[in-house]
Amino acid sequence: MIIGIILAAGSSTRFGSDKRKSLLPTGHGVLEQTIINASASVDQCIVVLRATDHDFAKSLAHTFTEPAVEFYLAPDSAAGMAHSLANAIGKLPTCEGVIIFLGDMPYLGKATIEQLLAAFKKHRDLAPIIVPTIDAKNSTGVNETLSGHPVIFSAAYFDQLARLTGDNGAKPVIKGHPDNVIRVMVNDPGILQDIDRPTDLISEET
Repeated sequence: MIIGIILAAGSSTRFGSDKRKSLLPTGHGVLEQTIINASASVDQCIVVLRATDHDFAKSLAHTFTEPAVEFYLAPDSAAGMAHSLANAIGKLPTCEGVIIFLGDMPYLGKATIEQLLAAFKKHRDLAPIIVPTIDAKNSTGVNETLSGHPVIFSAAYFDQLARLTGDNGAKPVIKGHPDNVIRVMVNDPGILQDIDRPTDLISEET
């Protein structure tokens, strides 16, 4: 079993307000849409929220009543993304691996998630780290192959993920195991499209 972790404990500093609750043209909030996308493809999702998100967690729980979606208040969320992830790894039941979503990436396609899960199953004996990639323009306008999210980690890396600190997420684990990284080319710009500013709230058709 692959369990989904949705990291949604950030401070939304650049957005100017709580972007997780901002409405998309679909009518869903940013985080709600991310949960919908992720939970459609995995058996269980753990949504990682800020330590102070008691009311928000209750509100989301009224929307997502199925037991497969769990809301977790990360006690170390204020210290950065890696701390929130490390907290969540410690909550995982026995499983083959974890697929890590960012809570502000609602444009990700279901077919992409399924493609990544299939790649994990194909290479599961290699303790893989599955990273989606796409040919696109970088921040300077030059075309290159860019890596995105979500990323799948074999359970072999849980101990390392549980020791992460700082605000760089799981990048140190990926860099530390280059021979186990399997990059999967996808045709989905949603692997790169996060919500940093209000102008990022585009429609899925754009």
